[in-house]
Amino acid sequence: MAEEFYKGGQRAWFHDQGHWGGFFHTYDQLQLKGFGAYFDQPRKIHVFLPRDYEVTGDRLPVLYCNDGDHIFFPDGDFGQCWQVAERLSRLYLREQLQKLIVVAICPNDRAYEYSHIPDQGGGLGDYSRYLAKGLKPFIDAQYRTQTDQTLIVGAAQGGLAAFYTATQHPRQFPQVAALSPSFWLGLEANPMSINGLDGAFKISLENSALVFAATPVLSNPKLRPKIYLDWGLMADAQHQEARARLRGQEMRSLLIEEFQYQENMNLFSLEDPLGRHDELAWGDRLETILQLFF
Repeated sequence: MAEEFYKGGQRAWFHDQGHWGGFFHTYDQLQLKGFGAYFDQPRKIHVFLPRDYEVTGDRLPVLYCNDGDHIFFPDGDFGQCWQVAERLSRLYLREQLQKLIVVAICPNDRAYEYSHIPDQGGGLGDYSRYLAKGLKPFIDAQYRTQTDQTLIVGAAQGGLAAFYTATQHPRQFPQVAALSPSFWLGLEANPMSINGLDGAFKISLENSALVFAATPVLSNPKLRPKIYLDWGLMADAQHQEARARLRGQEMRSLLIEEFQYQENMNLFSLEDPLGRHDELAWGDRLETILQLFF
């Protein structure tokens, strides 16, 4: 049964789903002011804390996850989730991962918040500012965090949003993992209407608005984030994973050739032979990511 409490002036609910790895603080209506009419609206945030959080006094790294309604509970569009609580429980029990705090951010309007293209949403700039200047300071103030040990993660369009956020706010988000990222967004006239992959790559990623916006940070060795990219090799009906693979490979080459990233130093990439464009595949790959960064 959930128990109501207040933290930082925000109403939250303590609930314990019996996971060995921890328990939840859920803010159903977290409301942070000063970010414009849209982003001043309440949103749902899940915070997953290690079971011994209240007694250890340790400061912990923080994992921020886009698509927060798909991270812990199978209540998203497809009835799947990343199963992060179960995966953390296994990793902790095997002593394969240090304890951390997970913050799962549920979108109010995913298409708007996760797009940097004005005619395909366009709210990503404000969303990333909300995360960097609003949500992260709130979490750092209310929980015992290691403020410089932060990783932002997302998949598909949420992966694009994570990459964008880290390249716009690298001091707040110095590490990013973009799984099957939708780097093609804005580079196709209508990606859902394209038959197969014909015409999907007429505009290079190098000339995209995404890379243009990221260039100042990617070019600065003192600011550039540590980046992880991945994609699966299994086909899907809308060719989304094939797009993720081809644009991911293009981004990896661009980071190495144009921005002097070094593989296995500050750039990591993975091809998953069994990877599909779904939450279970992304959850499977998250275990490797967490061990890599934390």
